[in-house]
Amino acid sequence: MSDKEELETLKKTFEDFISTSMQLERSYETLKEESQQLSLYLSNILENLNAAVMVFDNQFRLNLWNGQTRRYFPQLEERVPPVPLESISGPTITQGNTIDIDRILKGKTQDEFVEVPVTLDGVSRWLEIHCSDFMDNKREKTGYLVVIYDKSEFKKLQIKSQQEDRLRVMGELAAEVAHEIRNPLGSIELMVTLLQEDLQNNPTQSDLLARIRTSVDNMNHTVTNILLYTREIHPNRTEFPIDELISHAENIALNIILKKQIKIEKQLHDININGDFELLKQCLANILINAAQAVENNGLIEISAELHKEFIQIYIKDNGCGIPEEHKEKVFKPFFTTKNTGTGLGLAMVKRVIEAHTGKIYFTSDTTGTTFVVELPHPDRFQS
Repeated sequence: MSDKEELETLKKTFEDFISTSMQLERSYETLKEESQQLSLYLSNILENLNAAVMVFDNQFRLNLWNGQTRRYFPQLEERVPPVPLESISGPTITQGNTIDIDRILKGKTQDEFVEVPVTLDGVSRWLEIHCSDFMDNKREKTGYLVVIYDKSEFKKLQIKSQQEDRLRVMGELAAEVAHEIRNPLGSIELMVTLLQEDLQNNPTQSDLLARIRTSVDNMNHTVTNILLYTREIHPNRTEFPIDELISHAENIALNIILKKQIKIEKQLHDININGDFELLKQCLANILINAAQAVENNGLIEISAELHKEFIQIYIKDNGCGIPEEHKEKVFKPFFTTKNTGTGLGLAMVKRVIEAHTGKIYFTSDTTGTTFVVELPHPDRFQS
């Protein structure tokens, strides 16, 4: 081969080398870009997880963590991996238990799962911590994986479910007791009525019997509240004037109204209501009794009603001391009461009955008094 031919061969080989190198460089850049995109994609997935993720090596050094982790370990904000375990374990959450990663990691024998109640930024939280071996693609252990979930909302639902189960059992028991009480109450009421007829001319004895009747009425009212709260409510709807409903409800609360010499002012207009008369009577009586208990002697309760296009609003306003701020969220909860007597079911029952009528009940309260608002559907909605 001549020198010229060798030179041409060498030139072609060099050109092929340059071309192949350029292709390799382009392939490398493409691979690098894809790797960066994949890394960014995986990083975004990690950051968007609603859980704290921590990856430790076999020497218990923290090599990887996401943004949620800094919620529990804020000292990681300015740190770069690897971070020694001893610098992140300890009391990272105040006013409660701590997340002791050291104990969880070094005490682990296999997949570990613990629950920790903590206080984070002044708010009670419930954490679920999972710890497991971290494996590579050859299924060889290269460290440990710790995942921390905030299970507070689930825990609240769990606690609420347990409370509702207890309330259901208590309700069933209360209903049985209430039925047993109601029978002798009826007999006592009948005997008191007969004795009152015999002692019409004896004021002293008649007054004692009147007190017995009042006590029987109060007990019967309590029993009715228990039964209404514990059973399914299916309103037996009829149409009736609102002033008749208020009058009957007022009679149930009459004892405390007269005893405290409370003034009742009414502005009811000519309005009809479609609903279960007995259930609504009991509801309004409960609100009136609460109002009467809230005011001082010679206090004032105002009862009014407004007819709107879609609904009726009944207002019961007192001039008492108002409901304390810390009690406002508990007013309609069963068994909540600030009194030495009573079951705490009155307003809880009211809410159930009003909602069974597809209505609403709410209140406003300050130091000048409280106004309860009962909102019921317009009676025209039930006309065929």
